[in-house]
Amino acid sequence: MAEKSYAAEARYTNFYAGSDIAWSEDGQLLYCLNGDVVNQVDVKTSQVLHSFGANVSKSNNDQAKTRQEDVDVDEDNIYCFALSREHLVAAHGSGLLRLWELSTQKLIKLWKSQHKGPVVCIEFSPAGKLICTTGGADATIRLWDFANNSCLCALKDYPGPALLLRFHPSPLKSEIFAVGSDNTIYCWNYETKALLHKMRGHISQVTGLSFQTTDSGCQLASVSRDKVLIVWQLDLEAKQLKVIPLYEELEGVSHITNGAQLLVACGSGKLLQLDTKTWKMKDLLTTTDFQISRLLYCHKEEQLTLVTTEQNMIIYNVKTSEKEAVNLELFKQLVGYNDEILDMCFLGDNDRYLAVATNSKHFKVYDTEQNMNCRLICGHSDIVMSLAASHHLLISVGKDCSIHLWKLSHTSDEDSLLQPLIQQNNCHTATIGCVAFTHHGATGFASACQDGSMKVWQLTRDKQERNNYAFSLRYAALAHDKEVNCVTYALNNKILATASQDKTAKIWTADSNVLLGVLRGHTRGVWCVRFSPVDQIVLTSSSDCSLRIWSIANFSCLKRMEQECTILRVEFLDHGKFILSAASDGLLKLWNIKTNLCVQSIDEHSDRVWSIAVSACSNRFFYTGGADSKLIRFADITDTVRNEALDQRQAMLQQEQTLQSLLHAQQQLEKAFMLALTLNKPKASYDIICHFVKKRDAAAVHQLVDQLNMDQRLSLLQHVKAWGTNSRHSYIANLVLQHLLGDALLNTEHKLYNNGNLVEVLTPYVQRHFKRVSELSKDLAFMEFIVKCM
Repeated sequence: MAEKSYAAEARYTNFYAGSDIAWSEDGQLLYCLNGDVVNQVDVKTSQVLHSFGANVSKSNNDQAKTRQEDVDVDEDNIYCFALSREHLVAAHGSGLLRLWELSTQKLIKLWKSQHKGPVVCIEFSPAGKLICTTGGADATIRLWDFANNSCLCALKDYPGPALLLRFHPSPLKSEIFAVGSDNTIYCWNYETKALLHKMRGHISQVTGLSFQTTDSGCQLASVSRDKVLIVWQLDLEAKQLKVIPLYEELEGVSHITNGAQLLVACGSGKLLQLDTKTWKMKDLLTTTDFQISRLLYCHKEEQLTLVTTEQNMIIYNVKTSEKEAVNLELFKQLVGYNDEILDMCFLGDNDRYLAVATNSKHFKVYDTEQNMNCRLICGHSDIVMSLAASHHLLISVGKDCSIHLWKLSHTSDEDSLLQPLIQQNNCHTATIGCVAFTHHGATGFASACQDGSMKVWQLTRDKQERNNYAFSLRYAALAHDKEVNCVTYALNNKILATASQDKTAKIWTADSNVLLGVLRGHTRGVWCVRFSPVDQIVLTSSSDCSLRIWSIANFSCLKRMEQECTILRVEFLDHGKFILSAASDGLLKLWNIKTNLCVQSIDEHSDRVWSIAVSACSNRFFYTGGADSKLIRFADITDTVRNEALDQRQAMLQQEQTLQSLLHAQQQLEKAFMLALTLNKPKASYDIICHFVKKRDAAAVHQLVDQLNMDQRLSLLQHVKAWGTNSRHSYIANLVLQHLLGDALLNTEHKLYNNGNLVEVLTPYVQRHFKRVSELSKDLAFMEFIVKCM
C-alpha cells in the first residue's frame, strides 16, 4: 500500500511591492511592479498570468538573448515602467530600457537610456508611438521614437528629476507636462522644444494630474501633499482657474462622467467627489481604515482602484445616478503583498473561507471557492497575531491586547461579509499571542499572553437575539514562566494544553484552574502542542528540533522524532494516522506515527513556516504560510500516485512480455535491444549482442549502437559496467565500450558518458581483463614455441 503523499496544488505569492502600477484599458489586467519583474495580474482571478523582466526575457525569448549578447547587462531591479495599448516599457537600474510587445509577450527592443543615474519616471504618448523618460541625476527629459530607434529631443529647462510625467491627452497636441523638484508643473512643446508654461502654486510634492477637455479649452487638475487641489486653464498662458483647500494630503485625482465630476483620493483613506460646475464637495469614503498611495480609474469599466500603502488594491464599481450623484460598490480586493503570514484558520460551511493574519492590523478572509477572492477586515489597532474559528464565528487577537469576535454572514450567493459582534479591550497586559476555540460548537475559548498568563472565557448567546453574543472570564492563570506559544483544546473540550518558551507543555482542566500534568523533556522552547483526534496522546514540537508524542494517562514521552531545525508547527492528518511538521528552514515533513518514519519531505517554502490550516471537513487538503509571504495549498495525491505506479507497473510488465516474445522468436532484435535498455535488463541486451557477435556481424553491432540517443547510450554504459564485472562477459563488454568511447576525444557530446564517474568505475575492470588477456597471450606464445621445438 502506498504511503500518504501531498503536493502543492496552488501558490499565492506577492506580485506587487509598491511604486508603479498600471491598469489595462479594458480593465481586465493590472500591471504591478515587484522588484525585478512587472507582473500581469488577472483582476478576476487574482492570478499572475505573465511576468516581464530581464530574467524572464532571458529564459523565454531567444531573440532577446541574441540582442542582449552585445550589451553588458546586469540582472537588476526595475525602477519604473509604463503601459500603452500594445507595449510595455521598463527602466532598469543599469540604465537600460526594455520594450515588450503585449500581444506576444516578447522583448522587441533594448537600448540605453543615456541618462545620468537611473530613470525615475517613464510615460507613453497617447498614441503609444513615443516614450518619455526622465533621469535621476541629470535633470533631463528625453523623448524616444522607438520605432525608428532615435532620440527626438532632450529637454533641460527645469530642476529635475521629474517624479510625474504626462503627455497631453489629445494626439493633436505635442505637449509634455512634468513636475519638477520645485513642485512646479512645466509644459513643453516637444516638436519645437519650447517651454510653454510654468505653473506654480503647489508647495509640496504633486501626486496627481488629470486632464479634461471643455468647451472653453483644456483644463488640468493637480493635487499635492500640500492638501490643495488646483484647476488650471490651459490656454496661451496657463492660469489658475480654481484653488480648493481640502485639508488632507492628496494622493491622486481623476475626472469621471465626461469631466462633470472629480474624484480625489486622500492619503488618510478618504475619497472625495467634487462637482466641476459648482465645486461642491462630497465624501464618498470616510470610514476606511487604509492609507491610500495611488488612485487608478478605468473609463471603460467605470471602475476605481485605490492602492493602499500595504500594497493592497481595492476595486469599486462607480455608479452614477441621474442627478450625477456618485455611489461606490465594492467589486474586488486584491492582496499585492503579504508580509509574514503569522496564523490562519478555516471557517464557514465546508471550510469555504480561509482567514489569514499577515503581520498587519488588517487580516484577510479568502473565499477558496471563488478564485481566492479576498476581503480585508479592519478593526484592530495593531498587528493581528492569532486567529481561531468555529463554524461561522471567528476570534482575532493581537498586539493591541484586545479580543474581537466576528460572525460570517452571507449577504448573497457570491458575497459574504465578516460582521463584528464584540470587541473587548485590555483583555491582557501584553501581546496576545495565541487563541483557541472549543470544538463542536463555540461555547468558550482560551487566550494566552506573552507574559505567560492564560485566560479561559465563557461564550454565551442570547436566546431571543441570535446575533447577540457575550463572553465573560471563567478563570485566569499564570500558566508559564515565559511566553506562551500555543494553546489548544482536546476534542472533548474537557482539557486544554499550553506550550511555552520555558521548555514545557502543560495540561489543564478546561472548566477550572487545575493543572493536570507537565510535559517535561524538551531542551528548548516548545512551539506547538496538539491533541490527537483519535488517541489519548499529545503532540509537541520544539526548538530542540524534535517532535514528541506524550501519553495523557501518565504524561510520559512515548515517541520522539528528529528534524534538522526548529519545528514551529505540527498538525495531525488523516484522522491521526500521520503528522505534518513545519520547520524554520521552510521544509514540511510528513510522518507515519506507527513507523516513526518520514514518508515525505516537501520543499516549497524558502523561510520559516509559521502556520498550517488543515481542512477538518475533508482532511484531504491544507494551506501553509510563513515568513516568505507564500500562501500554498496542498492536496492529497495518494490515490493519483498509487494509480500512476500501478499504470507504470502494468506498462512495464507488458514491455517485459514483449521483450521475452521477441527474444524467444529471435525477431526484431533491434526493437528488443531498445526494450532491454528501457527496462534495464543487462542479461537481455548481452544476449542480443552475443547473437550478432556469434554470426561475426560486426556491422550489425555498430549499427545497433549508433542508432541510440544519448540517454540510451548512458543506459548501455550501465549495462557494460554490469558485464565487465564477470570475465566471461568481458569480451562483449570491451567490444561495446571500445565502440562507444572510440571517438570520445573528437565528439564533445561524449563527455556526458562520464555521468556518475562511469569511466573511473569501468577502468579497473578493463585493466584487469587486459592483464588477464596479456598473460594468456604470453602462455599461448610459449605453448606455440614448445610445440615447434618438439
